[in-house]
Amino acid sequence: MNARRFTAGLLACLTLFGLSACGGDSEQAAETAQVEEQGTAVETQTVERTDLANENMVSGQVIADSAVSIVPTIAGTVQDLPVKAGDTVKAGQLLFQIDTSQITSSYASLQESYNATQQLTNEAIQNAQKALPIAQSAVTTAQTNYDNTLTLFNVGAASQVELDQARMQLDQANNQLEQARSAVSQARASQKAQLAQIESSLNQIRTQAAAGTVTAPCDGLITAVNIVEGGMAAQSGPAVVIAEGGRTRISVQVSESLLGQLKVGDSAQVTVSAVSSEPFTATIATIAPAANAQTALYEVRLYTPADVTYPIGAFADVTFYTNRRPDAVTVPSDAILTDGAEQYVFVVENDTAKKVTVQTGVVGDGVTEITGGLTGGETLVTKGQSYLSDGAAVRVVSGEDTP
Repeated sequence: MNARRFTAGLLACLTLFGLSACGGDSEQAAETAQVEEQGTAVETQTVERTDLANENMVSGQVIADSAVSIVPTIAGTVQDLPVKAGDTVKAGQLLFQIDTSQITSSYASLQESYNATQQLTNEAIQNAQKALPIAQSAVTTAQTNYDNTLTLFNVGAASQVELDQARMQLDQANNQLEQARSAVSQARASQKAQLAQIESSLNQIRTQAAAGTVTAPCDGLITAVNIVEGGMAAQSGPAVVIAEGGRTRISVQVSESLLGQLKVGDSAQVTVSAVSSEPFTATIATIAPAANAQTALYEVRLYTPADVTYPIGAFADVTFYTNRRPDAVTVPSDAILTDGAEQYVFVVENDTAKKVTVQTGVVGDGVTEITGGLTGGETLVTKGQSYLSDGAAVRVVSGEDTP
Protein backbone atom coordinates (compact mmCIF):
# COMPACT_ATOMS: atom_id res chain seq x y z
CA MET A 1 0.00 0.00 0.00
CA ASN A 2 2.80 2.39 0.88
CA ALA A 3 4.66 1.55 -2.32
CA ARG A 4 1.63 2.43 -4.39
CA ARG A 5 1.23 5.77 -2.67
CA PHE A 6 4.93 6.62 -3.24
CA THR A 7 4.69 5.80 -6.93
CA ALA A 8 1.54 7.86 -7.36
CA GLY A 9 3.16 10.83 -5.61
CA LEU A 10 6.28 10.59 -7.75
CA LEU A 11 4.20 10.57 -10.93
CA ALA A 12 2.28 13.61 -9.73
CA CYS A 13 5.52 15.53 -9.04
CA LEU A 14 6.98 14.67 -12.44
CA THR A 15 3.74 15.80 -14.08
CA LEU A 16 3.85 19.14 -12.26
CA PHE A 17 7.55 19.63 -13.14
CA GLY A 18 6.84 18.92 -16.76
CA LEU A 19 4.02 21.41 -16.86
CA SER A 20 6.20 24.04 -15.19
CA ALA A 21 9.01 23.50 -17.67
CA CYS A 22 6.67 23.73 -20.59
CA GLY A 23 5.32 26.94 -19.24
CA GLY A 24 8.85 28.43 -19.00
CA ASP A 25 9.70 27.52 -22.60
CA SER A 26 6.53 29.17 -23.77
CA GLU A 27 7.35 32.43 -22.00
CA GLN A 28 10.94 32.49 -23.38
CA ALA A 29 9.68 31.80 -26.88
CA ALA A 30 7.16 34.62 -26.54
CA GLU A 31 9.89 37.05 -25.43
CA THR A 32 12.13 36.01 -28.32
CA ALA A 33 9.31 36.49 -30.75
CA GLN A 34 8.66 39.94 -29.31
CA VAL A 35 12.36 40.95 -29.68
CA GLU A 36 12.42 39.62 -33.22
CA GLU A 37 9.28 41.54 -33.99
CA GLN A 38 10.75 44.79 -32.55
CA GLY A 39 14.16 44.35 -34.26
CA THR A 40 17.80 44.46 -33.12
CA ALA A 41 18.68 47.52 -31.06
CA VAL A 42 21.23 49.74 -32.84
CA GLU A 43 22.67 53.26 -32.72
CA THR A 44 22.89 55.31 -35.89
CA GLN A 45 24.21 58.55 -37.30
CA THR A 46 23.94 60.35 -40.59
CA VAL A 47 26.79 59.80 -43.04
CA GLU A 48 28.54 63.16 -43.42
CA ARG A 49 30.73 64.85 -45.97
CA THR A 50 33.71 66.67 -44.47
CA ASP A 51 37.34 67.56 -45.07
CA LEU A 52 39.70 64.71 -44.23
CA ALA A 53 43.43 64.05 -44.25
CA ASN A 54 45.96 61.52 -43.03
CA GLU A 55 47.43 62.47 -39.66
CA ASN A 56 51.15 61.98 -39.14
CA MET A 57 52.38 62.75 -35.64
CA VAL A 58 56.10 63.29 -35.01
CA SER A 59 58.04 64.56 -32.02
CA GLY A 60 59.87 67.86 -32.25
CA GLN A 61 61.60 70.46 -30.14
CA VAL A 62 61.51 74.21 -29.61
CA ILE A 63 64.68 75.83 -30.98
CA ALA A 64 65.95 79.35 -31.51
CA ASP A 65 65.20 80.57 -35.00
CA SER A 66 68.59 82.27 -35.14
CA ALA A 67 70.95 81.25 -32.35
CA VAL A 68 73.97 83.48 -31.59
CA SER A 69 76.72 81.73 -29.64
CA ILE A 70 78.95 83.97 -27.51
CA VAL A 71 82.41 82.39 -27.25
CA PRO A 72 84.98 84.21 -25.07
CA THR A 73 88.09 85.35 -26.95
CA ILE A 74 90.17 85.13 -23.77
CA ALA A 75 90.17 82.67 -20.89
CA GLY A 76 89.85 83.75 -17.29
CA THR A 77 87.80 83.86 -14.13
CA VAL A 78 84.25 85.14 -14.45
CA GLN A 79 84.01 88.22 -12.21
CA ASP A 80 80.46 89.29 -12.99
CA LEU A 81 77.52 87.39 -14.51
CA PRO A 82 74.37 89.54 -14.35
CA VAL A 83 72.25 87.41 -16.73
CA LYS A 84 70.63 83.98 -16.70
CA ALA A 85 68.79 81.72 -19.11
CA GLY A 86 65.36 83.14 -19.95
CA ASP A 87 66.42 86.78 -19.64
CA THR A 88 65.69 89.22 -22.45
CA VAL A 89 68.68 91.39 -23.35
CA LYS A 90 69.37 94.40 -25.55
CA ALA A 91 72.33 94.86 -27.88
CA GLY A 92 75.29 96.21 -25.90
CA GLN A 93 74.02 94.94 -22.55
CA LEU A 94 76.67 93.32 -20.31
CA LEU A 95 76.58 89.53 -20.39
CA PHE A 96 79.64 88.73 -18.27
CA GLN A 97 82.98 90.17 -17.16
CA ILE A 98 86.25 88.20 -17.18
CA ASP A 99 89.11 89.09 -14.80
CA THR A 100 91.90 90.66 -16.89
CA SER A 101 94.20 91.77 -14.05
CA GLN A 102 96.94 89.33 -15.08
CA ILE A 103 96.77 90.57 -18.64
CA THR A 104 96.92 94.25 -17.70
CA SER A 105 99.61 93.84 -15.01
CA SER A 106 102.42 94.44 -17.53
CA TYR A 107 100.71 97.37 -19.21
CA ALA A 108 102.24 100.05 -16.94
CA SER A 109 105.78 98.76 -17.37
CA LEU A 110 105.32 98.56 -21.14
CA GLN A 111 104.04 102.14 -21.19
CA GLU A 112 107.13 103.26 -19.26
CA SER A 113 109.34 101.39 -21.71
CA TYR A 114 107.57 103.11 -24.57
CA ASN A 115 108.16 106.55 -23.09
CA ALA A 116 111.84 105.81 -22.33
CA THR A 117 112.46 104.42 -25.81
CA GLN A 118 110.83 107.43 -27.35
CA GLN A 119 113.06 109.76 -25.36
CA LEU A 120 116.29 107.90 -26.18
CA THR A 121 115.52 107.62 -29.87
CA ASN A 122 114.59 111.29 -30.01
CA GLU A 123 118.05 112.10 -28.61
CA ALA A 124 119.67 109.85 -31.23
CA ILE A 125 117.76 111.63 -33.97
CA GLN A 126 118.76 115.03 -32.60
CA ASN A 127 122.45 114.01 -32.43
CA ALA A 128 122.31 112.78 -36.00
CA GLN A 129 120.65 115.96 -37.11
CA LYS A 130 123.48 118.05 -35.55
CA ALA A 131 125.88 116.75 -38.20
CA LEU A 132 123.67 117.92 -41.04
CA PRO A 133 124.49 121.67 -41.01
CA ILE A 134 128.22 120.94 -40.66
CA ALA A 135 128.14 118.57 -43.60
CA GLN A 136 126.04 121.03 -45.59
CA SER A 137 128.52 123.82 -44.87
CA ALA A 138 131.40 121.61 -46.01
CA VAL A 139 129.57 120.93 -49.26
CA THR A 140 129.03 124.67 -49.81
CA THR A 141 132.72 125.43 -49.21
CA ALA A 142 133.89 122.59 -51.45
CA GLN A 143 131.50 123.65 -54.18
CA THR A 144 132.80 127.28 -54.09
CA ASN A 145 136.41 126.07 -54.20
CA TYR A 146 135.69 123.82 -57.12
CA ASP A 147 133.89 126.58 -59.04
CA ASN A 148 136.80 129.00 -58.51
CA THR A 149 139.40 126.41 -59.50
CA LEU A 150 137.42 125.60 -62.64
CA THR A 151 137.38 129.30 -63.63
CA LEU A 152 141.13 129.55 -63.14
CA PHE A 153 141.66 126.33 -65.04
CA ASN A 154 139.68 127.66 -67.97
CA VAL A 155 142.04 130.75 -68.24
CA GLY A 156 145.17 128.70 -67.66
CA ALA A 157 145.75 129.93 -64.13
CA ALA A 158 145.19 126.52 -62.47
CA SER A 159 146.46 123.08 -63.35
CA GLN A 160 144.51 119.88 -64.00
CA VAL A 161 145.83 118.46 -60.76
CA GLU A 162 144.41 121.36 -58.80
CA LEU A 163 141.06 121.00 -60.55
CA ASP A 164 140.95 117.23 -59.83
CA GLN A 165 141.81 117.84 -56.20
CA ALA A 166 139.00 120.42 -55.85
CA ARG A 167 136.61 117.96 -57.46
CA MET A 168 137.64 115.22 -55.05
CA GLN A 169 137.07 117.49 -52.06
CA LEU A 170 133.57 118.33 -53.34
CA ASP A 171 132.73 114.64 -53.78
CA GLN A 172 133.93 113.88 -50.24
CA ALA A 173 131.81 116.71 -48.83
CA ASN A 174 128.72 115.41 -50.68
CA ASN A 175 129.36 111.89 -49.37
CA GLN A 176 129.61 113.15 -45.81
CA LEU A 177 126.35 115.08 -46.24
CA GLU A 178 124.63 111.95 -47.55
CA GLN A 179 125.97 109.94 -44.62
CA ALA A 180 124.66 112.55 -42.20
CA ARG A 181 121.24 112.43 -43.81
CA SER A 182 121.31 108.64 -43.76
CA ALA A 183 122.18 108.66 -40.07
CA VAL A 184 119.12 110.82 -39.36
CA SER A 185 116.91 108.51 -41.42
CA GLN A 186 118.27 105.42 -39.69
CA ALA A 187 117.71 107.00 -36.29
CA ARG A 188 114.10 107.80 -37.18
CA ALA A 189 113.54 104.31 -38.62
CA SER A 190 115.02 102.72 -35.53
CA GLN A 191 112.74 104.82 -33.34
CA LYS A 192 109.70 103.87 -35.39
CA ALA A 193 110.50 100.13 -35.25
CA GLN A 194 111.18 100.11 -31.51
CA LEU A 195 108.10 102.13 -30.66
CA ALA A 196 105.91 100.05 -33.03
CA GLN A 197 106.98 96.83 -31.31
CA ILE A 198 106.09 98.20 -27.90
CA GLU A 199 102.86 99.75 -29.24
CA SER A 200 101.86 96.35 -30.66
CA SER A 201 102.23 94.80 -27.21
CA LEU A 202 100.23 97.64 -25.67
CA ASN A 203 97.47 97.27 -28.26
CA GLN A 204 97.35 93.55 -27.64
CA ILE A 205 96.88 94.14 -23.94
CA ARG A 206 94.20 96.76 -24.63
CA THR A 207 92.37 94.36 -26.96
CA GLN A 208 92.54 91.49 -24.49
CA ALA A 209 91.45 93.75 -21.64
CA ALA A 210 88.51 94.96 -23.71
CA ALA A 211 87.63 91.33 -24.56
CA GLY A 212 87.09 90.71 -20.86
CA THR A 213 83.91 92.79 -21.05
CA VAL A 214 81.43 90.73 -23.08
CA THR A 215 78.20 92.37 -24.21
CA ALA A 216 75.18 91.18 -26.20
CA PRO A 217 75.72 91.59 -29.94
CA CYS A 218 71.97 91.76 -30.58
CA ASP A 219 68.56 91.97 -28.95
CA GLY A 220 67.22 88.58 -27.98
CA LEU A 221 66.36 85.90 -25.45
CA ILE A 222 69.13 84.15 -23.54
CA THR A 223 68.61 80.44 -24.07
CA ALA A 224 71.70 79.05 -22.35
CA VAL A 225 74.35 80.20 -19.86
CA ASN A 226 77.25 77.74 -19.63
CA ILE A 227 79.46 79.63 -17.14
CA VAL A 228 79.15 80.51 -13.46
CA GLU A 229 80.36 83.51 -11.50
CA GLY A 230 83.73 82.68 -9.95
CA GLY A 231 84.30 79.88 -12.44
CA MET A 232 86.43 79.78 -15.55
CA ALA A 233 85.40 81.04 -18.96
CA ALA A 234 87.16 79.12 -21.72
CA GLN A 235 87.54 79.61 -25.44
CA SER A 236 86.46 76.02 -26.18
CA GLY A 237 82.71 76.61 -26.40
CA PRO A 238 79.85 79.11 -26.13
CA ALA A 239 79.52 80.75 -22.73
CA VAL A 240 76.10 82.24 -23.57
CA VAL A 241 73.61 81.49 -26.35
CA ILE A 242 71.09 84.12 -27.49
CA ALA A 243 67.99 83.59 -29.61
CA GLU A 244 68.21 86.67 -31.79
CA GLY A 245 65.06 88.74 -31.49
CA GLY A 246 63.65 86.10 -29.11
CA ARG A 247 62.19 84.25 -32.09
CA THR A 248 61.64 80.50 -31.74
CA ARG A 249 60.68 77.73 -34.11
CA ILE A 250 59.57 74.13 -33.84
CA SER A 251 62.09 71.71 -35.34
CA VAL A 252 61.12 68.17 -36.34
CA GLN A 253 62.92 65.43 -38.23
CA VAL A 254 60.85 63.62 -40.86
CA SER A 255 61.45 60.66 -43.13
CA GLU A 256 61.81 60.89 -46.88
CA SER A 257 58.37 59.31 -47.39
CA LEU A 258 56.65 62.02 -45.34
CA LEU A 259 58.88 64.79 -46.73
CA GLY A 260 57.47 64.28 -50.23
CA GLN A 261 54.00 65.15 -48.95
CA LEU A 262 54.98 68.41 -47.24
CA LYS A 263 55.65 71.89 -48.57
CA VAL A 264 56.43 75.33 -47.13
CA GLY A 265 53.22 77.01 -46.04
CA ASP A 266 51.38 73.80 -45.08
CA SER A 267 49.66 73.92 -41.70
CA ALA A 268 50.11 71.52 -38.80
CA GLN A 269 48.86 71.15 -35.24
CA VAL A 270 51.50 71.61 -32.53
CA THR A 271 51.28 70.96 -28.82
CA VAL A 272 54.02 72.15 -26.46
CA SER A 273 52.93 70.55 -23.21
CA ALA A 274 55.41 72.62 -21.19
CA VAL A 275 53.31 75.68 -22.08
CA SER A 276 49.80 74.36 -22.69
CA SER A 277 47.93 71.15 -23.42
CA GLU A 278 45.97 73.00 -26.09
CA PRO A 279 47.42 72.71 -29.62
CA PHE A 280 48.05 75.66 -31.88
CA THR A 281 48.14 75.86 -35.66
CA ALA A 282 51.61 76.36 -37.14
CA THR A 283 52.79 76.66 -40.72
CA ILE A 284 55.91 75.15 -42.21
CA ALA A 285 58.65 77.80 -42.45
CA THR A 286 61.53 75.82 -43.98
CA ILE A 287 62.30 72.33 -45.24
CA ALA A 288 65.91 71.15 -45.32
CA PRO A 289 67.10 70.41 -48.86
CA ALA A 290 69.36 67.58 -47.68
CA ALA A 291 69.07 64.81 -45.11
CA ASN A 292 71.12 64.61 -41.95
CA ALA A 293 74.14 62.44 -42.73
CA GLN A 294 73.76 60.43 -39.52
CA THR A 295 69.98 60.03 -39.22
CA ALA A 296 68.97 60.21 -42.91
CA LEU A 297 66.08 62.44 -41.76
CA TYR A 298 65.11 65.90 -43.00
CA GLU A 299 64.64 68.90 -40.70
CA VAL A 300 61.36 70.77 -40.98
CA ARG A 301 60.87 74.05 -39.10
CA LEU A 302 57.52 75.58 -38.25
CA TYR A 303 56.64 79.10 -37.12
CA THR A 304 55.55 79.65 -33.53
CA PRO A 305 53.07 82.37 -32.47
CA ALA A 306 54.82 85.70 -31.92
CA ASP A 307 52.80 86.51 -28.79
CA VAL A 308 53.81 83.40 -26.82
CA THR A 309 57.24 82.58 -25.36
CA TYR A 310 58.19 78.94 -25.72
CA PRO A 311 61.12 77.60 -23.69
CA ILE A 312 64.07 76.57 -25.83
CA GLY A 313 64.52 72.81 -25.72
CA ALA A 314 60.90 72.03 -24.80
CA PHE A 315 59.41 69.01 -26.55
CA ALA A 316 56.57 69.38 -29.03
CA ASP A 317 54.08 67.00 -30.65
CA VAL A 318 53.54 67.94 -34.28
CA THR A 319 50.74 66.52 -36.42
CA PHE A 320 51.09 66.92 -40.18
CA TYR A 321 48.05 66.49 -42.43
CA THR A 322 48.66 64.79 -45.76
CA ASN A 323 46.51 63.32 -48.54
CA ARG A 324 43.90 65.97 -47.90
CA ARG A 325 40.39 65.12 -49.09
CA PRO A 326 38.00 68.08 -49.20
CA ASP A 327 34.27 67.26 -48.97
CA ALA A 328 34.95 63.55 -48.42
CA VAL A 329 32.31 61.00 -47.38
CA THR A 330 33.41 59.85 -43.93
CA VAL A 331 32.19 57.30 -41.40
CA PRO A 332 33.47 56.19 -37.99
CA SER A 333 36.15 53.58 -38.58
CA ASP A 334 34.49 51.26 -36.02
CA ALA A 335 31.33 51.15 -38.16
CA ILE A 336 33.13 49.30 -40.95
CA LEU A 337 33.01 45.49 -40.88
CA THR A 338 35.21 43.13 -42.88
CA ASP A 339 34.70 39.70 -44.36
CA GLY A 340 37.90 38.63 -45.99
CA ALA A 341 38.74 41.27 -48.55
CA GLU A 342 35.22 42.73 -48.44
CA GLN A 343 34.49 45.83 -46.38
CA TYR A 344 30.89 46.72 -45.63
CA VAL A 345 28.57 48.74 -43.41
CA PHE A 346 24.92 48.59 -42.50
CA VAL A 347 22.51 51.42 -43.17
CA VAL A 348 18.92 51.66 -41.99
CA GLU A 349 16.06 51.97 -44.48
CA ASN A 350 12.47 51.65 -43.23
CA ASP A 351 13.55 50.04 -39.93
CA THR A 352 15.48 47.43 -41.91
CA ALA A 353 19.24 46.83 -42.00
CA LYS A 354 20.79 47.02 -45.42
CA LYS A 355 24.29 45.70 -46.03
CA VAL A 356 26.36 48.03 -48.24
CA THR A 357 29.77 47.07 -49.62
CA VAL A 358 32.14 50.07 -49.45
CA GLN A 359 35.54 51.09 -50.72
CA THR A 360 37.75 53.06 -48.32
CA GLY A 361 40.42 55.72 -48.71
CA VAL A 362 42.19 58.00 -46.28
CA VAL A 363 42.05 57.09 -42.60
CA GLY A 364 41.88 60.00 -40.17
CA ASP A 365 41.46 60.30 -36.41
CA GLY A 366 38.80 57.68 -35.77
CA VAL A 367 37.16 58.17 -39.17
CA THR A 368 37.64 56.65 -42.61
CA GLU A 369 37.00 58.05 -46.06
CA ILE A 370 34.44 56.15 -48.13
CA THR A 371 35.30 56.32 -51.81
CA GLY A 372 32.53 54.02 -53.00
CA GLY A 373 29.21 52.66 -51.72
CA LEU A 374 27.99 55.73 -49.85
CA THR A 375 27.37 59.27 -51.04
CA GLY A 376 26.39 60.99 -47.78
CA GLY A 377 23.09 61.43 -46.00
CA GLU A 378 22.53 57.71 -45.35
CA THR A 379 21.55 56.51 -41.86
CA LEU A 380 24.59 54.51 -40.78
CA VAL A 381 24.57 51.89 -38.02
CA THR A 382 27.41 52.77 -35.64
CA LYS A 383 26.64 50.44 -32.72
CA GLY A 384 25.15 46.95 -32.88
CA GLN A 385 26.15 46.31 -36.50
CA SER A 386 27.96 43.10 -35.54
CA TYR A 387 24.59 41.54 -34.66
CA LEU A 388 22.95 42.36 -37.99
CA SER A 389 22.38 40.59 -41.27
CA ASP A 390 21.11 42.01 -44.52
CA GLY A 391 17.35 42.64 -44.27
CA ALA A 392 17.16 42.27 -40.49
CA ALA A 393 14.69 44.41 -38.58
CA VAL A 394 16.33 47.09 -36.44
CA ARG A 395 15.29 49.30 -33.59
CA VAL A 396 17.19 52.61 -33.16
CA VAL A 397 17.91 53.17 -29.46
CA SER A 398 20.20 55.14 -27.20
CA GLY A 399 23.63 53.86 -26.21
CA GLU A 400 22.40 52.22 -22.99
CA ASP A 401 19.98 49.99 -24.87
CA THR A 402 22.43 48.87 -27.53
CA PRO A 403 23.63 45.24 -27.28
